[in-house]
Amino acid sequence: MRPTALVRLVVLAIVLVYTALLALSGIKLDSVAKLIVGTLPAAASLVLLVWDLWGWRLPPLNRLTHRPRIDGLWEVTLTPTADSHIPEGGNRGPISAYVVINQSYWSLHVRLMTVESSGDSRSFFWDRVPGDSVERLNFLYQNDPRPEHRGRSPRHLGSCSFETARLVPSLIRGFYFTDRYTQGEMNLRFVDRSKGYTSYEEAAAHVAEQRADEDGS
Repeated sequence: MRPTALVRLVVLAIVLVYTALLALSGIKLDSVAKLIVGTLPAAASLVLLVWDLWGWRLPPLNRLTHRPRIDGLWEVTLTPTADSHIPEGGNRGPISAYVVINQSYWSLHVRLMTVESSGDSRSFFWDRVPGDSVERLNFLYQNDPRPEHRGRSPRHLGSCSFETARLVPSLIRGFYFTDRYTQGEMNLRFVDRSKGYTSYEEAAAHVAEQRADEDGS
């Protein structure tokens, strides 16, 4: 579960309640010191909320954090290694997929969709070697094949790493490994900032419509 939205609502509610109680208490903020003490908690909460949702993405603030902005829809090609333990009848690649990423500064969720399955991230962390310009997003995920494929491809867990050296990348290189002893590379190409896709077919239809519009223009 990802309680991000609930945490934001609680922070906003606390800010509103604190401000209302301060106004109703009759305390006079008749000096700079009292004004700072009285408004600092509410102001700090709002600043943190704005930073988490939008502030960290804005230039030049994004250069201070080195946090790449990768939210949106990505078109993906997965290439399993030759020694991956892929069951007979399975797709040995290259495999077409889509990734949808929801991102704020302190939260992130990755959803991978192929024709046969979909997977959701469970935990993540950012990593960068000191002195290196490459940012690495590492996450664990759970993959759930569609019912008709579960006979040869059961539910499984895996880990994945995305690498980029740009703050607003259009291409990302990735690697994955699963507990079914399959592994491989991933190449991600940015499509747009749209989100909310629940299936491969839905994302593919959006990409096809976008390309048709581009060809028409």
